[in-house]
Amino acid sequence: MTDTILTMSNGGGIDLVDPTSDIDFTVLAEHLAKVKRYNGATPAVEYSVAQHSVMGADAAFADTGSLELASYFLLHDGHEAFLGDDTTPKKRALALIASRNFGVLSEDIMRSFRVLEDQFDTVIHKAAGLAWPPAPEIKPLIKSYDLVMFVTEWRDLMRGVKHPNWDEYRGIDPLRDSIGAWSWQISAGAFIDRCKRYLPVFKGGWK
Repeated sequence: MTDTILTMSNGGGIDLVDPTSDIDFTVLAEHLAKVKRYNGATPAVEYSVAQHSVMGADAAFADTGSLELASYFLLHDGHEAFLGDDTTPKKRALALIASRNFGVLSEDIMRSFRVLEDQFDTVIHKAAGLAWPPAPEIKPLIKSYDLVMFVTEWRDLMRGVKHPNWDEYRGIDPLRDSIGAWSWQISAGAFIDRCKRYLPVFKGGWK
C-alpha cells in the first residue's frame, strides 16, 4: 500500500500506518521547525514545535541536570513531524462527526489518534536510544515542563489574547525570561544541536 506513505523533506517516504525505526533526526528537526504551535494562532509571529521542544528541554536540564528528562522533553512532540500538530478540538470534532454520521464510536476515533501517535513515538525514541514509554517518574515531569512552556508561550506570544480556561493554569510559574519566535532555520539548527547534546544515540549512551 502506498497511499499511507508520507514524503519527507529528504525525498524519502515513511509509512504512516507502519513506520520504521529508520529516523533521520535532520528530517525530524526540519519538519518540527515548520510545524506551528497553536495551529499558527500566535498573533503576528510563527512559533514552531521545534522551538518549544528546545526551550523546554533546556529549561528541564537547567533545573534538574537530567539528560534523560531533557531528551524526553525534546522528543515529546516528535510524532508531530510526520502527523502535524492536530489540535484537541479538531480530534474531538472528527470523533463526533464519525459518531453522528457513520455510527463509529467517538472513543474509537480518539483511540486511533493515540495509537497512530504512539507508533511514531515508539520508533522515534528507539532511534534516539530511549525506551518508550518513559519511566513512570519521568512522565509527570514532562507534563510539568510542557505546562511551564504553555504559560510562558501564552504570556509572551499570544499578546493579550484571553484564554477561555485559564483557571486550570493558575499557580504554574512561567519561565523567568521572555521568549520570542525564531525562524524555522534557527529552530531546526537548535533542535539538531540539542539532539547531539542530550540524546543517548549521539553520546554513546549516558555516562
